[in-house]
Amino acid sequence: MHVYAPGANDYRIITLTVATQPSVRLAPVQYPASEIYVFEPLNERIPVYQNPFKLIQEVMLDTRPEIQAAFRGKPSLTLTGTLDYQACDDKICFNPVSVPLSWTLTMRPDATPRPSSTPTPR
Repeated sequence: MHVYAPGANDYRIITLTVATQPSVRLAPVQYPASEIYVFEPLNERIPVYQNPFKLIQEVMLDTRPEIQAAFRGKPSLTLTGTLDYQACDDKICFNPVSVPLSWTLTMRPDATPRPSSTPTPR
């Protein structure tokens, strides 16, 4: 069983899409190295994932003070998205699938250290 990796032109590449939200920045999805699958009937060499793998999507909260203030006191932040892919084996390709995803992130109080008062030298 395999899913198509970036570079598999003309095939449905596995894609992670996180819905955009104001005050949240998303870095590009990081894909791991793929392997080449040789589809002999068409003499094609296609990049795929055949073993367990991870897609990484870095999520960053906006650091502007007015945005941080909007998050203050909120216990969590929910992100939504989809995972789109088509799984195939050496004989059949299954219908493409779009799986809805949701992540609830626990917000923690601001961990930035506050300046402490420095004792005056005597």
